[in-house]
Amino acid sequence: MDILAGRYAPGAKLSPRAIATQYKVSLSVVREALTRLTEQDLVVAEPQLGFSVVGLDIDDVRDISKVRILIEGEGLREAIEHADVEYEARVVASHHRLSRTQYLTGEAGETVTEDWARAHAEYHSALLSACPSPRLRDLAASMRETAELYRRWSGSFSTDQAPRDVPAEHRGLMEAALDGDAERAVAQLTDHINKTALLLEFYVEHQPLPPGGELGTDAGGAAGVGG
Repeated sequence: MDILAGRYAPGAKLSPRAIATQYKVSLSVVREALTRLTEQDLVVAEPQLGFSVVGLDIDDVRDISKVRILIEGEGLREAIEHADVEYEARVVASHHRLSRTQYLTGEAGETVTEDWARAHAEYHSALLSACPSPRLRDLAASMRETAELYRRWSGSFSTDQAPRDVPAEHRGLMEAALDGDAERAVAQLTDHINKTALLLEFYVEHQPLPPGGELGTDAGGAAGVGG
């Protein structure tokens, strides 16, 4: 999806007619798709103004990050406390799949591949898989989904910051979990999630978002998607 891929800037106006022409589909199909996206909080529909991409709300980014750290951190702690060989096997297998999955699309204005995004979600799920509380696991998964758009944006926007070493972050999480070191794992998870928020804050402060339209194809220098 172009929005999740970061091809449209936050708050960008979306022209149903232009989208229909681009994808060679009917206007009614596009309007139905945009209406569904509003239900997923990816698109905003306003009377007289039409459709636009949801805006980048830094306060919301901070709030989501804070709640994720609380929920996912506790889930990770409990998972490590209840870890067994099957848990370790799931973590290692999911990390191996993630590390071997193509990360970027290789196109101009590179974005994360859908296969990598799926493997990334599976890896974070595996890290919590030994947590004995189904509700805690479900809450963590729900918050990760809520943060997905912000996470994708954090890797799509160009910044002057040094690129993140996301593979090293994921490897460190796996090693801490396998070592049974809950404190270290939670600290690394906290840093992992916060880096995404900091990248978005940096972008907004130093490179104001355009009033609308696509991000363009010069989004090289993206700092990397994590969290």
